[in-house]
Amino acid sequence: MRFPCEFIASSFLPSLRIRVAHELRDKGLSQNKIAEILGVKQPVIVSYLQKDISKIGDKRVNPHLETLSSVVSEMLFSKQSLDYVMRTICTKCKSLRVSGPICSIHKQMLPEINNIQNCSICSGFDTLPTIASRSIILQSLNDTLEEMKSVKDLYQWIPEIGAQLAHCESDATDLDDVASFPGRIIKVKEQITNVSPPEFGCSKTSSLLLLWIKKNRPDIQWILSVKTKDELKEIFLTKKIKFIETEHLDIEKNQVLSEIEKTNRIIDVQVLIDKASPGFESISYLFAQDKKELFDLISILPK
Repeated sequence: MRFPCEFIASSFLPSLRIRVAHELRDKGLSQNKIAEILGVKQPVIVSYLQKDISKIGDKRVNPHLETLSSVVSEMLFSKQSLDYVMRTICTKCKSLRVSGPICSIHKQMLPEINNIQNCSICSGFDTLPTIASRSIILQSLNDTLEEMKSVKDLYQWIPEIGAQLAHCESDATDLDDVASFPGRIIKVKEQITNVSPPEFGCSKTSSLLLLWIKKNRPDIQWILSVKTKDELKEIFLTKKIKFIETEHLDIEKNQVLSEIEKTNRIIDVQVLIDKASPGFESISYLFAQDKKELFDLISILPK
């Protein structure tokens, strides 16, 4: 199986970099400056400038590379923003892959592609997430954490390994659809803080649990891990919060969750209380439809 990206990595991008180096040299920049701009060592630029650009690349793509390298070199020379430069290159690359010359090259690399009617591999899927929708999820996570920081004594419920707070949209189906805080949420003295800003596709344990419960509870969009304490069960019974007790979730996750799915216990469950295996910290997980429900659960944690 061969991917169009293989040609892009082995030929398209190297040819573009060589052409851009030549054009920046023609604009009067030194080898050291070109190396700095392109993010390589100066000897690499020497090798670029020694190449005959008329003999590099693929003749089917070269006309597009000539135009693109001219545009990109001018952007770099005039110090336009990095994101704009990269977006320009990626946009051109995609256009060449969708029924363009790179599409033809890919069909030569992988003849089986010719058997696919109306191939749309490189155009992607209509269901891909948008930047706008993902930005909303990330901002909501940041806002929620800031509110959690103001909850009195919440630090007492942060596990020693750190807490996981994850959030997703209602149609999430994959780990990449769930956002959380890399490095977890930790306690510093009597405060809680995050190690890194939120991003999608991290915090595997909480994300998998969130996706697991969504199979039966599509309305659930939040999960927060907290310490498992003796008083948790009692307080949830008193408040009539539906919970499930598990054991060994840390090392037998798939088996434990599979056993739960065989029953009706998952319906309307809001908390999973796990008794850890020896040597592991006991962690409980709070599930919520929205931020309000999440803070309702946080508010009843004993202080």
